[in-house]
Amino acid sequence: MGSSLSGRRGRRTWARTASVGAVVLVAGLVPGAGTGTGVAVDEGVRPAGADFGYRCGLPGGQHRAEVRVSATLPRQVAAGRPVRPSDVRVAVRLPAEAVAELTARGAATASGAVRLAGRVTQGDDTADLPWTQLAAPDSALPATGPYTVEGAGAVPTVTAPSGGELTFSTGSVTLDLLLRKGDNTPTTPPGLSVLCEPEPDQDLIIGRVAVLPVPGAGGGPPSVDEPSPGPDDADEADGDEQDGGQGDGQAGTPPDRATEQEQGQGQGEDPGQHQGHQAGPADECVEAPPVTQDPVPSHGYIAGYANVLKLGSAMFIKEPGLMKVNMAKATQTYQCPRDDGLVFTMYSDAVFDHKGKPQLPPVRSTFLTFGFMPTTATAEFTLDTPMEIATGSYFSPDGRFSEVTKATAKLWVRLHDVEVNGTPLDVGPACRTARPMELALTGRGSYDAEGRPHGYTVVTGGPLTGTATIPEFSGCGVTEDLDPLFTASLSGGGNHTRMTQGVLCSPGQPEHCPHPPKPKPER
Repeated sequence: MGSSLSGRRGRRTWARTASVGAVVLVAGLVPGAGTGTGVAVDEGVRPAGADFGYRCGLPGGQHRAEVRVSATLPRQVAAGRPVRPSDVRVAVRLPAEAVAELTARGAATASGAVRLAGRVTQGDDTADLPWTQLAAPDSALPATGPYTVEGAGAVPTVTAPSGGELTFSTGSVTLDLLLRKGDNTPTTPPGLSVLCEPEPDQDLIIGRVAVLPVPGAGGGPPSVDEPSPGPDDADEADGDEQDGGQGDGQAGTPPDRATEQEQGQGQGEDPGQHQGHQAGPADECVEAPPVTQDPVPSHGYIAGYANVLKLGSAMFIKEPGLMKVNMAKATQTYQCPRDDGLVFTMYSDAVFDHKGKPQLPPVRSTFLTFGFMPTTATAEFTLDTPMEIATGSYFSPDGRFSEVTKATAKLWVRLHDVEVNGTPLDVGPACRTARPMELALTGRGSYDAEGRPHGYTVVTGGPLTGTATIPEFSGCGVTEDLDPLFTASLSGGGNHTRMTQGVLCSPGQPEHCPHPPKPKPER
């Protein structure tokens, strides 16, 4: 926010931006769009797939392997409409010699993830095809003979902007295996990453889709979007919590107008109090330049829960962390056509402080990695830069003064003191995310005509909800590269977060100084 406070006067439309939580392994790719042309297309589906020869590298050497890639694809689509592969499976059949290498490490079972780096082409245009989130369930290794690792899961959609045949082809396949003994304890080391490359001089095509041209369609290469969430993911958060994950609190951008009903729900307010205040078309407001000012030093505590979607579990940030706030470092006013439109935005920033470091207190958590292996670790969350906070304030005809606060932060996630099924696992001193985790939180509240706060306000605190995207991990392991294991089990988007901020100690609230109350986290 502070870097984008250069003001300008004019008319600007505040519209909702896309929600955060895009899966990190498919970031930066363009989503598909509907054609809007009224072209009638038979989009029936058909199975596609083929068998390929590969060579897989294990510590003992290269081994020939058979790989089966299969999916269900539409027969044809109109240009501009997304192609949605379903029932995607990649099965790697390792020969007996490769299995013997695994059992020689003491492994009795294996599980993990399968990653395929393919290509999608249309004419001379081509794009990467990252089928990287295919989970391989736990299965027993045979005493003799071959062994098949099969991964399945959601994959990105592909959109071709123009007509012409769309071809899906296989490429490198990586097996991120978690090996354990017959007594369910991990092997030493517990992980093994196996890279498999296609044999030369073979057709690598998985399947084809006919893309029909439509009037006015553009050109260019096909684009790849993030995977659609599964039915379980869609239910991860409800109502206010899902909306809280929207990342429209960008630096220097005022929060959008939420319906009064949204602001009341889930925060002890009666939605019926706000009948007649519906969210209509995006407001067009005349904005004045932001005005910087001396911030108001404040401090308080924050605690809560952070889900890890892939593990179906949550980390409990039980010990409230100290948060130091530079409140109202700048303000910006608006003139809006509606009497309940945006009035002004207050910009603030905040840092955590735990023993002099910009981080929350460490969190000790236990999860079932890959659904079966008890894994305990200490996680540290350290701010990369101060958390930026934008609070949009609105008047309502019923006398309420409403607030919508958007807070965005980038945090490094470091893991240490890891135990797998009770056995220490040395991950080294620098096992952390390869880049900061992006967290977006939303708080909604209001002051009634009597000045009483309801829901969340920056000064009085309350619940903040949103989502976080956990990047891939780097620097994990001492004698063995454990990055793929932590990435496969933890990294990804859609991790619902619910934090509870306590009331701030500030010049306007001396009764809460110098030691403001610590909040009790809300689930």
